[in-house]
Amino acid sequence: MASFSKMATVTASTKRSGGITDGLETAYAENIASLKCLPLDPVTPDMVLGIEGLAWRETLQTATEGDLDIIEGDLLVVATVEYPVRAVAEWEWRGSEYKILYLEDRK
Repeated sequence: MASFSKMATVTASTKRSGGITDGLETAYAENIASLKCLPLDPVTPDMVLGIEGLAWRETLQTATEGDLDIIEGDLLVVATVEYPVRAVAEWEWRGSEYKILYLEDRK
């Protein structure tokens, strides 16, 4: 975990939808106030192969610690920019759990 914490140089937060009330989606609210993640990187076509709805030209990826409550549909907020989380994958490396987040790049 120590080597991951050295690489996780980006501070971010997450927001989650409050759900649906009277047929309307409620506003997003803060879910995780502060987390560390790897810098956002573009993905290659083979990285998103098999993940429905992801176009590789519009997708970024990052990694966080595996115990964080982040799900598809959340927003990852980095420096006031909100990136929709399109997919979350579990990843184990050297005995530690991580989450790979696939994000929509809204240019």
